[in-house]
Amino acid sequence: MRVWKVWFGEVHGNGEFKAIKSDNLIESFKNAYNDIDQLPLPFSLVELGSQVFGSEKKYYKTLRKVAISVATEKVEREIKREDRYVIMLLKALDSLDESINILEEKLRDIEEVRESEVTKEFGKKIDELKRLRRLIEREIEEVIVKIAPNLSEILGPVIAARLLEKAGSLEKLASLPASTIQILGAEKSLYKAISRMKRGKPARTPKHGIIYQHPFIRTLPKKKRGKMSRFMAAKLAIAARLDYFKGELKEELAESVRRKYEELVRGRA
Repeated sequence: MRVWKVWFGEVHGNGEFKAIKSDNLIESFKNAYNDIDQLPLPFSLVELGSQVFGSEKKYYKTLRKVAISVATEKVEREIKREDRYVIMLLKALDSLDESINILEEKLRDIEEVRESEVTKEFGKKIDELKRLRRLIEREIEEVIVKIAPNLSEILGPVIAARLLEKAGSLEKLASLPASTIQILGAEKSLYKAISRMKRGKPARTPKHGIIYQHPFIRTLPKKKRGKMSRFMAAKLAIAARLDYFKGELKEELAESVRRKYEELVRGRA
């Protein structure tokens, strides 16, 4: 007896065919595949499907619903993969920055000795790298705002992308507690402090990592930065989960961070 995998399950038979409905239509839709020697199908898929679902109308209605569910799932999966794209772009941007700095230093050294057509061409190539840098930076900002709207709203696209890169993925970031998000990027300082404490020496653990770059923390007096860091990290933990699981912007998160900053500036917190 031959078996064909169809979107709603399986069809068994040789001359007479029997349709068997799957308990999981989404999975059967994804796994609907038959070897080339089994094609074309020796039966009417619509007729058998209509028998399974009770009518041709119900058959097409169910097919449409399942197809939309599978497509939505695929789109969501691809969007979540874009965090890897952002991370790779950030790594490329950092390498590009390093290269530009080195080349500019070399160009200055050469120009001190002699200016020529070579140095002019050298300068043009550096300018081209700077244009490429701006292009990569714009791409990072566009993608991060799309895949992490709440993180971007609180931190701004650049710092949000840095936080994502440090965590490794949006999924990993969404699983981290606020206390870890608070010090992401300050791991070396943390390990050094822990090492000193293990040896019985005094040490201060870091209060913030990458998020220190945000003006709401950086511009505050030192004694208030820890409080702002903890508050912001708590909101970022919520933002990361919203971005990963729902992708919906909740403006009140960023607004609460702004209000907390203003309270600290006025000395009310």
